[in-house]
Amino acid sequence: MTLVLAFAFEATDANADARPPHRRFPDIQLTTHEGDQVRFYEDLIRDKVVSINFIFTRCSDSCPAETAKLLEVYKKLGDRVGRDIFMYSISIDPEHDTPEALNAFAKKFDIGPGWLFLRAEQGDVELLEKRFGLDLDESYDDPKDHNISLVMGNERTGQWIRRSPFDNSGVLASILGYRLFD
Repeated sequence: MTLVLAFAFEATDANADARPPHRRFPDIQLTTHEGDQVRFYEDLIRDKVVSINFIFTRCSDSCPAETAKLLEVYKKLGDRVGRDIFMYSISIDPEHDTPEALNAFAKKFDIGPGWLFLRAEQGDVELLEKRFGLDLDESYDDPKDHNISLVMGNERTGQWIRRSPFDNSGVLASILGYRLFD
């Protein structure tokens, strides 16, 4: 069963009210595992089909397993990743997840084009999680205690769903490749 999400957006900047409701994502700055600076809305999700999950590199169990499972999805999508579909893993531990740490993590999994590992300021990461409807504990200070969810969406159409990254990789690839892709 697929859960279709209706996100509750809050206007947090002067341009937020001017955008249609499904385009009210913050345009925070992030740094890629390659050291490049990007904007969340304008560079990463605007008019794109994307998958987004939240990880941290010091995690010894769920994050590596989650990344390995998403690598199966990446391989099933083939050369569509980076062209039609984009994958993003955002660190919830920016204090420790430098671009170098994220790059080493990505290299462990032999990640190729179209899948970025990203970091932002802690408050910005929390804002993104909130915008995606991921529950945050008010005492959010332990990255080991994090939500394991995969958010997939088509920003242009406003279709967003949340699934477990441990779902069948063929099903996840199908959702990204055909159901969300217009």
